[in-house]
Amino acid sequence: MQRLHAEVGVTQLSKDGEELCGDNVVIARTPQATIIVLSDGLGSGVKANILATLTTKIASSMLKRGIPLEDVVNTIAETLPVCRQRKIAYSTLQIIKVKDNGLATIVEFDCPPTFLIRDGQVSKVPTQVNVIGGKKIKVGRLTLLENDIITAVSDGVIHAGIGGLLKLGWGWNGVADELKALCKTGRKASDITNQLIKCSEGYYLGHPGDDSTAVAVRVHKARFLTLFTGPPADSGSDEEIIRRFLNQPGRKVVAGGTTANIVSKVTGKPLTVDLALCDQQVPPISYMDDIDLVTEGILTLNVVLERLNDVKKLYETDKCDGATLLARLLLEADMIDIMAGKAVNPAHQNPNYPFKINIKSQVLANLKALLEAKGKQVKLEWF
Repeated sequence: MQRLHAEVGVTQLSKDGEELCGDNVVIARTPQATIIVLSDGLGSGVKANILATLTTKIASSMLKRGIPLEDVVNTIAETLPVCRQRKIAYSTLQIIKVKDNGLATIVEFDCPPTFLIRDGQVSKVPTQVNVIGGKKIKVGRLTLLENDIITAVSDGVIHAGIGGLLKLGWGWNGVADELKALCKTGRKASDITNQLIKCSEGYYLGHPGDDSTAVAVRVHKARFLTLFTGPPADSGSDEEIIRRFLNQPGRKVVAGGTTANIVSKVTGKPLTVDLALCDQQVPPISYMDDIDLVTEGILTLNVVLERLNDVKKLYETDKCDGATLLARLLLEADMIDIMAGKAVNPAHQNPNYPFKINIKSQVLANLKALLEAKGKQVKLEWF
């Protein structure tokens, strides 16, 4: 069965005069699912932010550990008190959990209904009311299809323009109309949330009366990439590891001269160096049949980290060096496997080696963390 990936976009706008947004969003990924938790804290500013953060952290941590949904909601319901004056919860709760087979669970507590965009049409996610922890919780379960989009917004988006440009505010139907227009062009999840918040700010005339958050989850076929770097510690396992690498789905990248030579030897496919694409910072790339990209190792990976920290510049530059090409391939993938060999490169022990060049394990750990922060699912395996 084709695995699906949940691409997530989040955009927020703080209430006028507040530095902190009173809404909070946490995105957690497991090997089988993507979990998004949105909470709107009562009021605004620091207090609201703390309440919302407490809610999202508790819920996401429990869900990531596999604790049943009912227990999670019950814990939140019992943990967060109710405002005595307004008789409402101190924070809202909205959960979107999407498994890699498309099965999705939506939980709504004191929040606007969740939007489902499918085939250009916008509707509410169908839910049923459950009583958990003495509170009415709406729960919906559905199977998402490729290119479906789930969108959640906080009250600040629904109420945009209220009492001003729009007497009754933007409203759920107004947001739905905007989503319908946006999704005709097949935009990225982040494009959708950016536009929703831009519209909200416009209806507020540049002075938001409430914290506003938009979350979009776009489901599409997972794009795979495997990065093979460094020879195995046991040279006797070279052929086994390389065969496994070649059988991986999606794009394949080899980083490291020694590694590339071993792949070439095992497969019998020649390696050709392209000196035309080298520059002062990054060694040249090479070509090999059935491999999407072959680069030098640790020097190139260090520069990849730099490139990934400035994505806008990465796509504006006309450079075609190995680090730029690899950084782009990584950003275009959803599921990334890093197969790293433990064999020690004698060059890395040279005291004259640039201080900036960290050992391989540190570089790959940093690369994994950076890619995960960008919404990628990354597995780092040593052998």
